[in-house]
This record gives sequence, structure tokens and C-alpha cells, in this order.
Amino acid sequence: MLKDSENSTHQTRRTHRTYTPAFKAQLVAACHTPGASIAALAHQHGMNANVLHRWLNEHHRTGRHQLVDAAKHTTPVAPSHSPAFIALTLPPANPVPRDQEVKLELRKGALSMVVTWPLSATADLARWTAAVLQ
Repeated sequence: MLKDSENSTHQTRRTHRTYTPAFKAQLVAACHTPGASIAALAHQHGMNANVLHRWLNEHHRTGRHQLVDAAKHTTPVAPSHSPAFIALTLPPANPVPRDQEVKLELRKGALSMVVTWPLSATADLARWTAAVLQ
């Protein structure tokens, strides 16, 4: 451990970076866009991803770092969120013909086994497979 300031490897003091509230709000809003990578955004702006994670946590807990409408300077603008789940209407499934079969190939080392099982009895196949693999 070095106590002598002459032997220090750092010639200048490190400074604490400060960011404007508008910059924080812009990055927090950018994190909420679909497909956004927090690590990539932080890297693009030359900052540590942990700082951006902290801003996101503060935003979720207290509502800090919200975009402000430029016209009114007081009304926060919520970042646009895409829905987490989109319901889709699918066409009805066609019934599976009973004459179809399931082929299962099991390998262990040089040993290989092919099993043909009726598709109508897949529940039995699952139980049999679980018993064989124990």
C-alpha cells in the first residue's frame, strides 16, 4: 500500500461526472424503447451501465428522470411503452389424423434405438420415455 503521494500512479485526481436532468431523462426514455440495450446505450455515451441502471431504478421507484414537455416545462411526458403481450387470433387447429406416428431416436454412446409410437398415445410415450431415462 502506497502512502507517499510522490509514488502514486495517478497524476491527476479523478472527477465525479455530473449529468443534466434532461440527459438523464433522455437516456431513461431511450431504455424504454423496444429492443433497447442498457449496456449498449451506456457504452455509446461513454458511461458505466451501472449508472444507467441506477437511474432506471430511481425512475421506477420515484418517477424521477421523466421527459418534460418543452412547451409547458412542467408536464412530464411518459415514455412510449409497447404492450408486453399482444393477443393474436389464430385459425382453428386441424384435428390430427390417428394414423400418424411419432418417431423417437435415443442415443447413448454407440447404442442407438428408434421407437415408433402412435400419435394418439403421446401421453403414454412421455411416461415411457421418463421411465427409460431414469
